Amino acid sequence: MNITHTILATVGSIIVMFAISKLLGNKQISQLTLFDYINGITIGSIASEMAVSQEMDELIVPVIAMVLYGLTGFLLSVLTMKSIHCRHFLSGKPILLIEKGKIYPENLKTAKLDVNDLLSRARTSGYFDISKIYYAILETNGTISFMERATEAPLTPKDLGYEKQDEKLCTDLILDGVIMEDNLKYAGKEIKWLTNEIKKQGCSSPDKVFLCIVDGNDKVTVFPKTQESNKKIYFD
Repeated sequence: MNITHTILATVGSIIVMFAISKLLGNKQISQLTLFDYINGITIGSIASEMAVSQEMDELIVPVIAMVLYGLTGFLLSVLTMKSIHCRHFLSGKPILLIEKGKIYPENLKTAKLDVNDLLSRARTSGYFDISKIYYAILETNGTISFMERATEAPLTPKDLGYEKQDEKLCTDLILDGVIMEDNLKYAGKEIKWLTNEIKKQGCSSPDKVFLCIVDGNDKVTVFPKTQESNKKIYFD
């Protein structure tokens, strides 16, 4: 009886958490505000308690709590979208850390960062020489955006007077042997054309293809299915 109860409670908590996650939307960890992060931990903690609760009557209480936390997060996200004042109050404002190559120590203190944190963040963003940074802004999600000096920026085709057309997105046509028919229509192609293209690259049928993509210039790249594996480790 206890095992059945635990299974039902666990499945129920998973369903509730899934529904709440769909309500709150898809966000990466780096995009979460501090409140979102704490709210997520709290909901997960309540769900774990729900899964190990011993009485069926106790299940409704954690469900109500999770729903309330989820609705609170949803309502706050709506408020931040509708009102810039609520957005500034709940999420804060970006903080200028470097302006025109000048570091602001007081702004670092406001952001609860020290110079080592700034140097570390710069290195992880590819800037080992901080003198090359023209602007640095601490975003509301905790990440730091860097803009390098114009003299340090790489040349672009426009700088060289070369007109380059915008590239189109690559489209997945076959995934794990299954033809993505909607993607095929989006690319303006037909199954007969696709079959001929994969045959040119040594695959007799779509079910022999692990991945097939096409770019904006109609260049098709095929990755066939294989049983080979590589156990070598090149990086420690």
